[in-house]
Amino acid sequence: MAGSPAAISSGRISNIKNGQIKKYLPIAAASKGDLATFLAPAKASGPETYDPMSDAELAKLLKLTPGAANQLDITETDRIECKKSVNIVLKTVAAFANNRGGYFVFGVENKTWEIHGIDAVKFAQLDFNKINQNFLSTLGIGLEIQKRVFEIGGKQLGILYVAAAHTKPVIMAQSGDGFSQGHIYYRYPGEDRLITPADLQRLIEERLRRLSETVLSKHIANILSFGIENSAVMDLNTGLVDGKAGNFLIDPKVLPTLSFIKEGEFVEKSGSPALKLIGDVAPAAVVMSPPQKLTELYPYSYRDLSGRVKKQLPGVTDNGIAKFIRDHKLKQDPKYSAYNFRNKRQEDQYLKTKHLTSQTPSIYNDEAVNMIVQNLLKP
Repeated sequence: MAGSPAAISSGRISNIKNGQIKKYLPIAAASKGDLATFLAPAKASGPETYDPMSDAELAKLLKLTPGAANQLDITETDRIECKKSVNIVLKTVAAFANNRGGYFVFGVENKTWEIHGIDAVKFAQLDFNKINQNFLSTLGIGLEIQKRVFEIGGKQLGILYVAAAHTKPVIMAQSGDGFSQGHIYYRYPGEDRLITPADLQRLIEERLRRLSETVLSKHIANILSFGIENSAVMDLNTGLVDGKAGNFLIDPKVLPTLSFIKEGEFVEKSGSPALKLIGDVAPAAVVMSPPQKLTELYPYSYRDLSGRVKKQLPGVTDNGIAKFIRDHKLKQDPKYSAYNFRNKRQEDQYLKTKHLTSQTPSIYNDEAVNMIVQNLLKP
């Protein structure tokens, strides 16, 4: 294993074995121990786990004023709130949770930072379950909190840490002392106040980003677990299921009856029939078949539809047919009609805005013809 690493390569291995390169002959073979050490994976030195309540972290936050044994050298920042007695202010809790978390320091006079200390035994007996229940009823969510006693200047301080909320913004679920239901409070240096529009927008954008990353990572994990060849994507608007192995179409009439969970997987109740697909379907089985063209499902233009209706009801006018379609909203019902978009851009624009351009025609099926004829026949 000794020698110059630059002189050893896969291309020289056969030469070395054959003794053709003499300068390597004096080098002793590696022992089994050397080989095991060389092949052993390197130990990863990941980042240290952050502990907001460690002695080191609290010592950085809470320092004595030089020359004063009874006063902290701090200011109330967006992370520290001092209280002479043990008093958990819910407005501040919400404000900390909406920012990056923060500390209540009990036993220190606000503004003067004079250290008074607290009864450490009573503080240790604080009921976490009761505190969390209070958070749930007032804030609508549970929060991660930690508490401990920290000694400084010969006195005991009570420290309560409120972690940043996993889901922001935290909105007050009810009104109380100093706060109102529906308000969003945010921790700014030295104060808790209503969040600014800019900070609220940032929280919402961050929430959407984390949600999209979570959902996307779940889908990717599922795809890798099932195998790319066994995975497919379903369009909830059209019912088209597209995958590497092929695609099929779920009957548009069935789509409104399906139940979906957030991640996009349908939930089938025990004993209920399988999905009804375009094509032949056996009970409790799904048969894959190529998707039908839209014009096969809805073969008639308005002119075709009008002609078929007039053939059965000679006295009916175009205005009467158009009024019936409009009054009964046949164009919006996939049981009778579909929009025949000229291109995907036009379709995407409609799905996004729900605004239909006047150039987009509707096409109809036999059920639409029968629906109109049967109703116009009635006196």
